[in-house]
Amino acid sequence: MDARLKESLMPVRDSLAEFEVAFGNSIAGNSGLSGAIADHLVALRGKRLRPALVLLSHRSQSSEGPAAIKAAVAIELIHTATLLHDDVIDASDQRRGRISVNARWNNLAAVLMGDHLFARAFGVLVQLKNHRLLEAVSQAAKRMAVGELLQLQQSKNFELEESEYSEIIADKTASLFGAACQAGFLEARPDSPDVVKYQRFGETLGMSFQIVDDLLDYTGDANRTGKARGNDIREGKVTLPLIRALQTAGPAVRREMLKTVQGYSPDNFNRIHEFISEQGGFDYARRKASELKDQALEYLDGVPESPYRRSLEVVVDYAASRNA
Repeated sequence: MDARLKESLMPVRDSLAEFEVAFGNSIAGNSGLSGAIADHLVALRGKRLRPALVLLSHRSQSSEGPAAIKAAVAIELIHTATLLHDDVIDASDQRRGRISVNARWNNLAAVLMGDHLFARAFGVLVQLKNHRLLEAVSQAAKRMAVGELLQLQQSKNFELEESEYSEIIADKTASLFGAACQAGFLEARPDSPDVVKYQRFGETLGMSFQIVDDLLDYTGDANRTGKARGNDIREGKVTLPLIRALQTAGPAVRREMLKTVQGYSPDNFNRIHEFISEQGGFDYARRKASELKDQALEYLDGVPESPYRRSLEVVVDYAASRNA
C-alpha cells in the first residue's frame, strides 16, 4: 500500500481491522466452490478505499459505531461483486496481479459468485434499518449497471465525446464512491441534508480516481498496477487520454491513427502511446484529475477540522496522483 494512503488510514486503523473480520465472515461461502472462491477473493485484498471512505466519513461526523462497519462491509461486497462481473465482461485473466476468478474456475462461477455477493450486500443493508442508506446504495448499484451498459454501447466508438466519457465513469465508478461517503454520513446523521455534500465529495473523488485508472492503463508499470498496459484499447474502451488526443490531432494524423486504433493489436500499442503523448492526451488527463481533486476538496468546506477530515483530504490527493 502507498505510504501516504497507509498513513491517512491510521485514524480508522482499528475500525478497518474490525471491518476485515466482518467482511471475511460475510464473504465466506457455505459450500465447497463458494468457499474456495471466497478464500481466493480474500487473498486478492485491494486497497479498501471504499470501506475506508465509509469509516472516515462516519467518524468526521460522529463517534465510532458498529453500524458503520456493517455499511462498509456492504459497500465492499458490492465492489467485489462488480469486479467479478467486470473480469468476465473484459475476459481478464488477472486481478491485482493474481489469477482472476473467471480464469481459475470459469465465467459461470464468477458471475454466480458476484450475484451471491450482491445479495449478501443488500442483506447487510436491510439489517441496518436505515431507509435513506438503503436507497442511496440501491441508486448507486443501478447507476453502476447503467454505466457498464453505456460503456458497452460505446465500445470502439472513437468519436466519443469527453462529456459522454464523463457520464460513463460517473455512473460505473464514481457512484459507488459517492454511496460510500453517503453511507458513513447517514449512519452518523441520518436526517441531515448535508449528506448531499458527502455524496458529491465521493463522486468527484471517484471521477478523479477513474481518470487516473484510465491513464495508468497506458502509462502504468504492470508490476505495480497488477495488469498489463493496453487492456482498455484492446477491449474497445475509449478513455480520456485517447479522446483528447484524437480531438487535438490534425485531420491527416487523426485519420491515420483511427485506422491504427480500429485495427488494434499489441504490436501497435507503442505507436498509440506515442501519439497520445505527442497530442498532450496524458497531460490533459492528469490536469482533469487534479481539477477534480480540487473540486472534491471544496465539498469538505464546513466539515469540522479533525484527523478524519485530514485523512479524507489525503485520500483525495492519493486518488488523483497514484501510480498503482
